[in-house]
Amino acid sequence: MGRRGNYGMIIRLVDVVLIVLFGFLMISKIQHQVDIPLPHSKGDNEVAQISDEVLDVFIRTDGRIQVGWIDSRYQIIMPLKNDDALLARQRYTQLKELLAEANPAKVPIAIQAEFDAPTQYTVDMLDACKELGIQKSLTCFALIEGDA
Repeated sequence: MGRRGNYGMIIRLVDVVLIVLFGFLMISKIQHQVDIPLPHSKGDNEVAQISDEVLDVFIRTDGRIQVGWIDSRYQIIMPLKNDDALLARQRYTQLKELLAEANPAKVPIAIQAEFDAPTQYTVDMLDACKELGIQKSLTCFALIEGDA
C-alpha cells in the first residue's frame, strides 16, 4: 500500500510541474517574427497617377460591360450562365476587340464593378487589359436605386 502511494505522489508532482511549465510558457514572451514582403507593382504606375485621362469601364450585374459612359456605344452583354464555354470564349474575344477599339491610345482604365456583378466578368476584364498591355485599377460600388 505504501508503494502505490509513492507512485501517486510522483504522478501528482509531475502534474504540478507540467502545470507550472505551461504557465510559464503562457506568460513568457515567445515571439517568432517573420518579415512578410509587401506586394508591389511590377509596372510603372506613374502614368495612371499623373494622367487625368482615364477610361471608365462599368461591369453591371445583368451582364453588361460598358466601356466609357453609360450611354456609350461601346458595350457588350456577357453570358450570365457558364453552360456554353464556346459562347463565353467568343464574348471574351469580342470584349477584347471592343476594348481595343474604344481605347486605341491605351490610356489607363478604371474598372468599376457593381457589388453583385459576377466575379468572372471582372476577371475577364483584367485579363483583357493584361493581354492588351493596358494599365488598370479596380473599384467596387453599390448601385444606388434610380441609377441606370
